[in-house]
Order: sequence, then structure tokens, then C-alpha cells
Amino acid sequence: MAQAFHDYELKICLYLIGIGVVADFQKLLPTLPTAVVRKMNLFANELSSISNSKSRLVALKLGANRINFVSGADTVARLWRSKNLDATAVTSFSLKEFFSTPDTSMKVYLGDDSGINPQPHPQSNVVEKNRYYYQNRKAIVGFFNGPGLKSMGNRFVDLLTREITTLDLRRLWTEQEDLYEFIQKLLIGPAVSAMCGPVLLEQNPDFGNNFWQIDHDILYFFKGYPKWLAPSAYRNRIKLLNDVKNWHAFARDHFDESCIEADGHDRFYGSPLMRTRQQYLTNVDHLDADAIASQDLGLLWAENANSIPAIFWMIYEALQRPQLLSQALEEIITSQSWTGLNPNPTIDIEALCNMPVLQSMYAETLRLYTSLFALRSAAHGDLDIANFTVPQDELIAVDSRVCAMDSKTWNTGSEKDQKAYQPLDRFWAERFLVHHDYPNSGALRYNASGKKPPHLEFSSSDRDKGLHFTMDGLAGAWIPFGGGNRQCPGRNFAKQEIIIGFTLVLSLLDIELSAPDENGIRKPDLRYYGLGTLPPKGKVPFRVRKRAQE
Repeated sequence: MAQAFHDYELKICLYLIGIGVVADFQKLLPTLPTAVVRKMNLFANELSSISNSKSRLVALKLGANRINFVSGADTVARLWRSKNLDATAVTSFSLKEFFSTPDTSMKVYLGDDSGINPQPHPQSNVVEKNRYYYQNRKAIVGFFNGPGLKSMGNRFVDLLTREITTLDLRRLWTEQEDLYEFIQKLLIGPAVSAMCGPVLLEQNPDFGNNFWQIDHDILYFFKGYPKWLAPSAYRNRIKLLNDVKNWHAFARDHFDESCIEADGHDRFYGSPLMRTRQQYLTNVDHLDADAIASQDLGLLWAENANSIPAIFWMIYEALQRPQLLSQALEEIITSQSWTGLNPNPTIDIEALCNMPVLQSMYAETLRLYTSLFALRSAAHGDLDIANFTVPQDELIAVDSRVCAMDSKTWNTGSEKDQKAYQPLDRFWAERFLVHHDYPNSGALRYNASGKKPPHLEFSSSDRDKGLHFTMDGLAGAWIPFGGGNRQCPGRNFAKQEIIIGFTLVLSLLDIELSAPDENGIRKPDLRYYGLGTLPPKGKVPFRVRKRAQE
């Protein structure tokens, strides 16, 4: 597939999409050649027509190739059901452009057409040890769908609790410049240590700050800036990659089976997932130490550069709404218990992550603040979708934000009653909550008669539960993790990390926004469109103090 759609064409295409959707991209125009401006305007106009088009597939031509944008919840859901989807383009692009994977190692990702199932595709000739996509997905899914999810959650709770309780804060209010930066710095250490153990950060105390620097600089790599235009970004990336590579070498030299603790973690590699990755990645032909460092830095970025900004947004939206914050804290309290002399509560993570209001807040945060391009292609044979035939290897794209703003799919409350109207560009914490007393509740828009779709009719047991959270019917509309057989394999831990982070910060700290935004709106920074959870635009001043435990 990558041979059909050249890497430089993909880069140009994604770059044009990124600047085409930014509302103020006209500011860029005076600095660009006329031919480029004309192309950008044409591209932006075509892109903006996707969500309004009667056709659910819009093909944008770039050179000799096309990228096919699919929209509409039903059409996207049908796309995800296809077993003939491949994600090589976005994987190889990210590893090469963002995390500097050596060219000699790229042949592994570009050449693996064996699929992600235990049995390789019959048309593939890739040997078993070089089946990177299968081995990688097997390891991550197996870990996060098994006891690894609980062990990582427990580690994260302990580490973040310790981080918060040791903050140099008193019971008096302390003014701070930026809530987003505060959350970034507070959570990155516990998040990295929960996955990788303590050694990586012990050896590299500045790893967290450098991590957020590469997250900020990712735009330079996304847009293909040469080294001489962004020298500090390239230097920082080299340092991070060397830090990870040196950590790998140290772990190999010092780890043995006796280091493994009761929950499967060890201090050198951290989680069993990171140990397992070392085992299968070092066995793949052409993956050297530099390539494996790129792999693990990419994994850390994909997890934390999305989950931690989502924690910020979830906290920010709760702080704007005292009643919502009170509801969330009530659910948090029901999942906590105090034992012995421990001043901090024990959290029942499973119960916490199944609370209806917290789950709805989590889902709405990702709906509103995640912008992801889910790129796929048909790996073996053409694909029929939306009455079109997409040739094998031609790119197919689903824009999560287009799906999230589709008024034909999503419930917006009552448009006739402005007090009850909940537009899709605003946060509505109850959007994913269903109550049998309110027939129009839930995330899906109902038909003109107001009747619920058949799969959302209430059973007698549902009525006994009252308010509950549901994602039914949203497979083609809510896609912050992509969809189909290539959906993000770490999504279960991402949900857990986001809800735990929100819970511990607001359980142990009192936070107030110093200058609430007008109309409760803080805009995301659309320069990062398509790259995951969007950061806020501008600083968010606040004040904080340690919460007095009752």
C-alpha cells in the first residue's frame, strides 16, 4: 500500500488537511506562493463539503493518487466491519516522521502484509518472526484485556496519589499560571512509571519535560520541517530516543526473572507489556536498537499525549459546572474506602470506571476534543463502500471530528427549547446518559416520531437501574480510537487512566479557575487537528490547594 501512495504525498495530503480545517488559516496565505494558496483553498473547500455531502464518500485527488474520505455513521460503521482493512500508512508515517525510525527498519512495517490474525493472509509471504502487526497487537490486546489492565491501574493510582500528596502545596490557595501545564507535569511521571517502571525516569529526570516538548514540536515533524528550520525540536527528539535506548540497554543488563514482583511488574522494564515487546521486537529482522527506541517512544506518546490532555479537558469542564462536579464527586466517593491508618482512600477501579456520570463525561470529552484521522486501505483486493469501489492500496480516511459533529446522528436535546438545546460544539456531560423517564435521552438522535431505535428500547431490568451510560449505536460516530479491527488496542487503559487521573486530582486537590472563560468556552488549538486529543488554546490560570480529608 505504501508503495502505491508515496510517503511524501501522504505528508502533503495530511498537511493540507491540517491547515485547511483551521478557521484562521487565511493568516498563512500572504507568506505562501500563489499556486500553493490556490491549491489550499481548493482543498479546504472540498474538505468542508464532506460533512454536508449527500454522498458518503468524497475522493480528493493528489497527483496520480486519491484519498477517499468516508463519512456518515452508518457508512463508517460498515467500513469498520470490513476484514480487508490495513493501517500500514499511518503506522509507518508516524514511526518514520514523528519518531525517526531508521530507513533500514522501515521495510519491516512497509512489507508486512500478513494481517493481525493468528493465521497470516494466504497471499502473504512474511515469515512468522517478521509479522510485526500481529505480534504487536497480540501483545497489547492480551495485556490490556487481561490482568495487566488491573495491575497498570493499581500502579498508576499509587504513583499518582504519591505525586499529588508530595506536592509543595499548603491548605491555603496558591495561584498558578496554567492548569494544562500543571496537569501535564503532574501526571506524566506516574503514567510513564506505571508502564515502564522507575528506572527510565531515575536515569533521566528531565524526561517528562522533554516529552511534553516533543508533543509541542510534533507539528514540525507533521509538516515536514527540515532540521535547520527546527533545530531544537530535532535535538530534543534525539535526546529522548537516546534516553529510551539507554534505558533498554540498562534493563537488558540488569533484569532477571527474580526481579518480577507479584503483579508481574519489575523495576527495570516496568510492566510485563514492555518486557514482552523487547522479546518480540528484538527478534524481528532489521529492527535495531534505534528502531525499537522509536517504537517505545511512539507508544508512550500515543498513550499519554492523548490521555493526559483528555484529563485536563474533563477537569476543566467539571470546574465550569458546580452541579456536575458535585455529581462526579458523589460517584467517586462511592468507589472509595478508607482502611487502617492510610490517610488516602483505596479506589475500586472497576466500580469507578463503570460509574454512569464519569463514563459520560469521559465519552463526551473525547467526542468533543479528539481530532483523529483514521487512515486505512484495502490490503487484499478492492473494497466496496457507499456505492463506490475503492481500489486496493488506495487510502481511505475517516475524520473523527467530522463524525463527532454530525447533526444527523447525535442527540442535541430540544432544538425548539433553547434552554434544553445542546449543540455539538459544546460540552454536554449527560449526552451519553439514558433514563427511562426521558424518552429522548441518550447520545443518538431519534427519528421524527421520537421513537427509540429498537436496540435502545428499555427492558424491565433497565428501568430498575434508572440513569445509565450507553454507547449503543455509535460505532460509526464516536471514533476517538479509530474503529474496526485496527482500533487502538490500548483504549481500555486509556479510559482507565483518564477517569483515574480525573478522580485523584479532584479528590486530593481543590482547584478553581481564576478567570472563567466567557460563556464557559475554552477553544482547542486546531493547529493540532488530526493528531489526537487537542490541547487548549492559550493558558488557563487557576488556583489550587490541598483538599482537607474528612
